[in-house]
Amino acid sequence: MEITEHTQVEDYARPTEVLRPLRRAGIRLSVDDAGAGYASFRHILRLRPGIIKLDIGLVRAIGTDPVKAALARSIEDFARQVDARLAAEGIETGAELACLAEIGVAYGQGFHLARPADLP
Repeated sequence: MEITEHTQVEDYARPTEVLRPLRRAGIRLSVDDAGAGYASFRHILRLRPGIIKLDIGLVRAIGTDPVKAALARSIEDFARQVDARLAAEGIETGAELACLAEIGVAYGQGFHLARPADLP
């Protein structure tokens, strides 16, 4: 289940309560758009997701932007320390994929990996 930057959460008590039985059932929570703004980091801190997805804006040209790479490394270090997995969205080049792999991002999505397709 995924929560995005666009999901307004004023009170985290109710979502935390609703998520408890889902987590016990093995459903993992993902927070989207990490690195895009404050709300995604607040979601991460309050909801403790199992998957943190790096925002496409952070991924784009990450291999040539040392500031973006440094932020992604910091988020990867954080994810590792809280036992979360890191995923990157919007991977469109081999250079982006190589940089993300070097940082330790284990999961990704984007046109470089596969184009959207209908299910068989």
